[in-house]
Amino acid sequence: MTKTLCIILARAGSKGLPSKNVIDLVGRPMIEYTLDHAFAARRLDRIVVSTDDAVAAKIAHRRGAIVVGRPAELAHDTATIDDAARHALTTIEEAEHARYEQIVILYANIPVRPLDLIDASIDKLQKTGCDSVQSVYRVGKTHPLWMRQLVGEQHDELIAYQENQIYRRQDLPPVFMLNGGIIAVRRAALMNVIPGQPHAFLGTDRRAIVTDEAAVIDVDTPRDLAIARATLQSAQRGEAVTPRTFPPMHIAERAIGAGQRAYVIAELGVNHDGSVERALQLTAAAKNAGADAVKLQLFDAKLLLSSEAMLAAYQRASAHDPHEMLARLQLSVDDMLQVRAACRRMGLGFIVTCFSIELLSAMRRLDVDAVKIASPDAVNLPLIEAMLTLRKPLILSTGTCGFDELTPTLLRCAKHPLTLLHCVSAYPTPPEHANLRRIGALAATFGRPVGYSDHTDDPSTGMLAVAQGATVIEKHLTYDTAAAGPDHAASFDPDQLRDYIRRIRAAERMLAGDPYHISEPEREVRKVSRQSVCVVRDLPAGHVLTRADLTVKRPGTGIPAAQLSAVVGRPLLKAVRANALLHESDLESSQNRCDDGDITQRDVA
Repeated sequence: MTKTLCIILARAGSKGLPSKNVIDLVGRPMIEYTLDHAFAARRLDRIVVSTDDAVAAKIAHRRGAIVVGRPAELAHDTATIDDAARHALTTIEEAEHARYEQIVILYANIPVRPLDLIDASIDKLQKTGCDSVQSVYRVGKTHPLWMRQLVGEQHDELIAYQENQIYRRQDLPPVFMLNGGIIAVRRAALMNVIPGQPHAFLGTDRRAIVTDEAAVIDVDTPRDLAIARATLQSAQRGEAVTPRTFPPMHIAERAIGAGQRAYVIAELGVNHDGSVERALQLTAAAKNAGADAVKLQLFDAKLLLSSEAMLAAYQRASAHDPHEMLARLQLSVDDMLQVRAACRRMGLGFIVTCFSIELLSAMRRLDVDAVKIASPDAVNLPLIEAMLTLRKPLILSTGTCGFDELTPTLLRCAKHPLTLLHCVSAYPTPPEHANLRRIGALAATFGRPVGYSDHTDDPSTGMLAVAQGATVIEKHLTYDTAAAGPDHAASFDPDQLRDYIRRIRAAERMLAGDPYHISEPEREVRKVSRQSVCVVRDLPAGHVLTRADLTVKRPGTGIPAAQLSAVVGRPLLKAVRANALLHESDLESSQNRCDDGDITQRDVA
């Protein structure tokens, strides 16, 4: 199997921007963003940071990358990237007794890259059999055919850099500029050193991946740094984010996203108390309440909890030992299969949250309609990667996560159907901390459908979340909110859930309609209550209208009131009676008149 090594180049020195690779960028060292991109890629077997910077090395170690110390002869301004890459490659191969046939070279000073650039470049390298792949963007106004030179004694005489007879920009031949986003190269090409040919390491068959001009930001100057900072800050606020295309999201054949009815999930969680009979009763209650799906949790206390595990504050009221608490709340896979069968009969979606990588085979057996990732595991890349192999839609809860923490996960899931859930991990959540505006911020930043996992005790929170754009609503369901257990108090009983869903559907009806056009009930009112241009006295045919001849009155079936000034100066084609509305058919065409209202085009001719 062909192995791929990623080499992140992070030289300490830089004349344009000292220590740029570890400079603070929106609260993080710049190199962190390239590490995010590398760890989010699916096609890399090993990630190496080549650096002579102790700070960059420390960051790389913390993130789990291998560090190769770059010798001084490869760390000065004139050292070449291919020399540094060859050094890192041979160092790793000797240490691991391995061989890497494909090498991805990333610069640590590029904090903005397209989501799938690394994997797409490796795919192209393999499918085409080429020697190397580099990312480029199409040149616009700075096209080389429009470039000029300054010559003469004063260096101010303007001449063409290259002779060109093309005047319109749209007629210029397309040319492309390297943007540094990635270099993917075969080992054979990288190791081929030819004196006098500095780019020989790219081979002879060189291919490109085209990105948008702003999709890659290469930071070499303070201006570049300011652009990168503004871009990343805008992304965090949900502003000015480049539109992206992701796979459509469906759960049990139901489309999820803007313009669709909210998909309501009744979270059974552990409210079945470890009883499959109670789980089945709650499933029937979810159906009767109008839910679209039920959700269970698949865990094994022995797999999930270490010897140092502890209880959250809201769990301490009903338990003293986390191992004992979870052990008595587990459902077996066979129990869950009974719930799945009931869901199939009732037309409900069947969703499961999995908490351990070791339970992957059990998840395959359950054949769920969607996989839920709980908030604590939104940053658990090993678990998420395991769940992606199921090829099921993914629902990712985001409680406790900053936007920057979500980025590696979202990059890893770039080609997978996914919905985010805004979530506040407090049980129950005080209404003043619900922060429902985060729904829109998540959608704008990541371009994915966003829902809401509701832990408040307010029956209106779901409908308010839908008004903020939530496409999925998750709410805990219990048989008794006073029952003993960790989640009952933060749940709704069947009657409360029914009312909760009724309010959501009412909100959807209120939000329906075309926002750019008036509603049907308004059309009659509009016709009756708007005003039109009206004459105040009897007027003969040929009379040239003055402002004194006119007023405005209901209904709005004549010339609109807003056009009163435009009517002044136009002759009548026929006599009109006092208090009559004017219509275009009553007037001489304005096309036959000049602005002064007296001289027609026929007269001029």
